[in-house]
Amino acid sequence: MFGLSVAIATPFDKNGEIELNEFKNHVFNLLNSNVNSITFFGTTGEGPSISFDEKINSLNYLLNENLKVDKIIVSILVSSFETAKFEIKKYNELGITNFLIAPPYFFKEPDLTALKHWFIKVFSSSEGKNRFFLYNIPQITKVKITCGLVENLQNRFGPDTIVGIKDSSGDIEQVNQFLKLKRIIITVGDERLIATAMNSGGSGSICGLSNIYPEILLDIIQNKKENPKIIKIVNELIKYPIVPALKSLISIKTKNKIWLNVRPPLNNLPVKSIVSLKRIF
Repeated sequence: MFGLSVAIATPFDKNGEIELNEFKNHVFNLLNSNVNSITFFGTTGEGPSISFDEKINSLNYLLNENLKVDKIIVSILVSSFETAKFEIKKYNELGITNFLIAPPYFFKEPDLTALKHWFIKVFSSSEGKNRFFLYNIPQITKVKITCGLVENLQNRFGPDTIVGIKDSSGDIEQVNQFLKLKRIIITVGDERLIATAMNSGGSGSICGLSNIYPEILLDIIQNKKENPKIIKIVNELIKYPIVPALKSLISIKTKNKIWLNVRPPLNNLPVKSIVSLKRIF
C-alpha cells in the first residue's frame, strides 16, 4: 500500500437509492484499470448522506460479486466515538480492516487534547488488525489533523495501526509538514499536488478524479510528473460544487445520466454547467 485509491462516487437512481449494478460495474472497471484500491463513502462518495445500513448492504453486495477485502478502504465520518467503534466492528465482520477516519466535526475547533482523547476512545477498542488513515480535510470539518496529534497516536498505538494520512487541505505546506513524519504513508487528495508530493516522499493519492482518469493519475504517481490536463480540469471543477461536478464528468464519460444524481443536501448540477464541463472532458 499505497499508489492510487479511487475516492469512489456513489450512483443513485432517480428515487435516490443506491444503484448497485452500476456501482458494481464502476468498481470493477476501475480495478481493471489497475488502481490499487477503492475508498468508499468518503466526501466524493457522499458518505455522510448515506445510512450505515445502506453502506453495509452495498459492501455485502460487492463482496458477493467477488470484490476482495484487501482492495477496500471504508470511510468513517462521524462525530460520536461510539458510532465510530460500532461501524468499525461491523465492517470487521465483513473482513474489512482498512479505514479512512475523519475527526469529529460537529463541535468546531476542539481542544487538541480532547481531539486526541476522541481518537484514543476509537482506537483503544479496535482490533489489532485494523489499519487507519487519518483524514485531514479542514475546509469541510473545520478540524485540523496536526503532526503532533499523529505522532502522539502513533506512539500510543504504533505505526501498524496508525498507518497513514490523507491530506485534502490543498495546502502544499501542510503536505510538506506531514512528509517530515516518520513511519507513515502520506497521500494527497488534491490531484494538482500529487507529483510534488511524490517527489518529496509521498506514497500516492486517494482522489475523486480517478473515477474518470485512473490511467492518467496512475501515470502521475508512477512517473512523479505533473499532467497539465489534470491541473486544468481540477481548476475548472472547483468553480462548481465539487461532488455534483465530478459526478457530471462520470456521466459524460459513461454516457449514463444516473451519475448526475446526488443526494440532499447536495443539488444536481444545472444543465448549462454540465454543458460547460463537456468542453474540458
